[in-house]
Amino acid sequence: MARNFPLWATFCLLARVAGLFFLLAAGADAHAVLIASAPENNDILTVAPEKILLRFNEAVRVVRFSMVAADGVAREISASSTGAEIKGSLPGPLADGTVIVSYRVVSEDGHPVGGSIVFHVGKPSPRSSSVSDIPSKALHTAIWLVTIGSTLGLAIIVGGSFFNCWLSPAGARRQSPALAAVAIMLVLAGLYLQGLDDIGMGPGWAELEPIAQAFADKTGIAQCLKLVAIMLAALPFAPRPRSARLVSATALAVASLAFTLTGHSSIAQPRFIAQGSIFLHAAISLFWIGSLPPLLRLSRSTEDQRPLRFFSRLIPIPFVLMLLAGLLLAVMEIPRIDIAWSSLFARVLAFKIGLVAVLCMLALYNRFWLTAPALAGNPAARRRLRWSIGSEIGLALLIVAAASLWRFAGPEQYQYAHAQPPVSLHLHGQKAMAELEMTPQPDGTADIRVSILTLKFDPMQPRSVSLGLRNTLRGIESLKYGLTHAGDGTWAAGNLPLSDIAGWSVDVQVLIDDFNLVHLEGDLPTGTD
Repeated sequence: MARNFPLWATFCLLARVAGLFFLLAAGADAHAVLIASAPENNDILTVAPEKILLRFNEAVRVVRFSMVAADGVAREISASSTGAEIKGSLPGPLADGTVIVSYRVVSEDGHPVGGSIVFHVGKPSPRSSSVSDIPSKALHTAIWLVTIGSTLGLAIIVGGSFFNCWLSPAGARRQSPALAAVAIMLVLAGLYLQGLDDIGMGPGWAELEPIAQAFADKTGIAQCLKLVAIMLAALPFAPRPRSARLVSATALAVASLAFTLTGHSSIAQPRFIAQGSIFLHAAISLFWIGSLPPLLRLSRSTEDQRPLRFFSRLIPIPFVLMLLAGLLLAVMEIPRIDIAWSSLFARVLAFKIGLVAVLCMLALYNRFWLTAPALAGNPAARRRLRWSIGSEIGLALLIVAAASLWRFAGPEQYQYAHAQPPVSLHLHGQKAMAELEMTPQPDGTADIRVSILTLKFDPMQPRSVSLGLRNTLRGIESLKYGLTHAGDGTWAAGNLPLSDIAGWSVDVQVLIDDFNLVHLEGDLPTGTD
């Protein structure tokens, strides 16, 4: 009966399940994002501030806070965090010029993020210092590779132990001490590398500070739970089959618990549903991946094939539960579909779903077409089954590799990521008119484009156009910018220091000819949020 199950129908079912991820999902702000600061990015201040305030979209922990003032000297800043806010005391007195304040914080999901705020005292420095806190690609590559290795080692040891203890008639089999040692080394290496990433360093030795940083949040606890799970599964604590089963189940539970403490999914709301789904998804994934090596070994031998039969009958139920838990997590993490494809998180998720869809088809092929004839001794079916299990191992590697990318899938730390909409202003004079449009940019600056018109609304081609800006509310005197003639007949300027348009007045100066200079003045409209 099962052999007549139509393959195309299976494919359609899997495609619909995968499609549900995208009908219900979209991009998420996986890491903390800076949403406001005081002073604001690119502010020009008449008086040097004594403190700086940063506000994020979620609770953060300060790892490092520093500044480079106009004299070019880097200084550490004492800072404290209260939930989503960080307050730092600036050393005084600050000389006139550009100040760059750099921060590095750890999000609630345990992942570090960094960025900088730039403001000017009096006026910008002739040449600003470069902004620091550039992520180390070498360190991130090392973290990614170590995470893949440690996750696969954890699955093979803990999941393999569970398979051997519960499905094999021979009872528990000791895991390879060499493999366990390698897995332990990878977990410890991952702990140190993540600590280096927290403090913003590249690959290298930094004594015990990275370890201390990793234990400042749940990252250290999660890695310790993985070590406990590996030792429970690898060491001969329980020689009797019954006690061995209990120990292997405990190891699987401890390893699964480790995944609920960190990562984007662990802070999704409602949290208890998210963490319960992570636990279920992790436990079944570890069991499935850990079962593949012993299944491959069985398919190559003539020994007792009952574990293969048990696994074939058992796996459909937990496999479906694993998919449902993953679907639930995807829906909880990605609430908006309109920004799905702008998020690296969503693109990684799409790649992983594609791999899981292929895996589902392979698993169904094994379950309904290969297992029964292979157990009956059909040589062709046994050969195909070995090929199929080997392919599942390759897919498992790719799925773990894709999931390990999520640590780096947070948004860039653009200041005021929730940018304001464009602002339009009509200016009317006795000899000319201007249509001004200002577009705020994610980095806190703004681009301005001006169309010069005659009083009959016909396009005018003046000799030159310049823009004056002043903000009396903040005590900022006039700033003047020359506008460039664009190809479409408008006049434009970019990167203007207008992170907040409140209180700004504009003066568009139009040189119509050698004898006529027109001033078109007005205030930028407020309340555009």
